[in-house]
Amino acid sequence: MTTIPKLITEAEYHKLLDACKNDRDRLLIRLLAGSGMRAGELVSLKVEDVVLSEGIIHLKAHRTKTKTYRDVIIPPSLKNVLETHMQSLELNDYLFKSRKKPNSHITTARLRQIVHKLADEAGIQRVYGKDKNGKEKYVVSVHSLRHLHAVKSLDSGVPLNDLQAQLGHSNLKTTSVYLQADVNHRRKSYENVEF
Repeated sequence: MTTIPKLITEAEYHKLLDACKNDRDRLLIRLLAGSGMRAGELVSLKVEDVVLSEGIIHLKAHRTKTKTYRDVIIPPSLKNVLETHMQSLELNDYLFKSRKKPNSHITTARLRQIVHKLADEAGIQRVYGKDKNGKEKYVVSVHSLRHLHAVKSLDSGVPLNDLQAQLGHSNLKTTSVYLQADVNHRRKSYENVEF
């Protein structure tokens, strides 16, 4: 059975945001957690993919892991921030341009470095195990922000099939793994339940 990696808490997420020293990094973190997009999907976004009036990001098939087109909902709290970020960009520009290579976007490796560094600076980064090659696995990662999106969405009442569409899972079983949160998360979920 698939298990979900270590979850980061809301408090840790806010500490990560507080560690951001510039608006671009803050927007990257907020979009990862707020949209549930994968690293490669986020970094390859172009301004033309973002339709603020509809609150949607169009992910073209060639930019997704599953090679299928999908629309991602933009959280309302991010619309103004995105609009401000896009004001200095051209329609065909990447949303997150590389500072070293003109006409290119930041890489997924760079995005992972940003998240890892911010988590270290926030004092929330920690190792939770090792992969099959003996490389350390960290709790705070680009992918753990995607997991935060999934769990928070379910906690907020987003139906599982809507979450499946947002995350781009081809199989509902893949999405349903987020229903199997750890015991501490379940305990918090039940705090206000009365029978």
